[in-house]
Amino acid sequence: MVLLLPALFSFGVDAWLRRRHGDSMSGRAQVFQPAPSRVRDGCYLAIVLLVCAVLLLVFGMAVYSSLVKFWPYNLSLSLNHYQFEDTAGGGWLAYRNSLTLALCTALVGSVLIFTGAYLMEKTKGQQGLNLALRLLSFVPMAVPGLVLGLGYVFFFNLNDNPLHVFYGTMTLLVVCTIAHYLTTAQMTATTALRQLDAEFEAAALSLKAPLYRHYLRVTVPICLPALLDILRYLFVSAMTTVSAAIFLYSPDTILAAVAVLNMDDAGNVGGAAPCPP
Repeated sequence: MVLLLPALFSFGVDAWLRRRHGDSMSGRAQVFQPAPSRVRDGCYLAIVLLVCAVLLLVFGMAVYSSLVKFWPYNLSLSLNHYQFEDTAGGGWLAYRNSLTLALCTALVGSVLIFTGAYLMEKTKGQQGLNLALRLLSFVPMAVPGLVLGLGYVFFFNLNDNPLHVFYGTMTLLVVCTIAHYLTTAQMTATTALRQLDAEFEAAALSLKAPLYRHYLRVTVPICLPALLDILRYLFVSAMTTVSAAIFLYSPDTILAAVAVLNMDDAGNVGGAAPCPP
């Protein structure tokens, strides 16, 4: 609860700045084209290559640890860790569950988040409701994933709760993951929608076009790059999520990222390194 206080403060600052902010100013942009310089370009190329080499070395060590029998005591090469059906982490079942979670989260979450952001930005008659929804969209960013997962456990694990049937299912994992990564996706959609001219909706109303038709034929095509960014962000985040999902999975819905954590805790570093995600 204490972690929510900075989020509430940042939301208040954002709401205050939004009231003071009018229409965005537009100006003529001119692309800056620096003059070529072999010495400068060569130095920056060396720096970039050095950074890339360090990053590749980190990932390379993970690949190398998956190719040895028992890291770091027996460094003889072996491919036994790539026999996923024989591993204790769930094998290909965990990989299929992660793909299912990522696809459902990306598809359902992107539609819900973008549509909700559109309704909050383009509907002017419910200012109080829009303000409350914006405040709620800030909460997942302020709450750690472990706390979010515990909250879902306490709520859905009650036997008297009619939603108890969803506990341990893929549906609950999808809902929790969407809520976990809601804030960043919401901010991306809101930023893209604010760049659209408000006259689009006015023109649609003057032509007596339904709101959903304007949304599907005008707003979505224009904001398609942002929508694809949201889709990609939710997919990648759902594939690697651990914090909230670790409290909600069952033996049938175990995820690859959770299986990696369990194998690493058990000392099976070599088995955790080649896990599909």
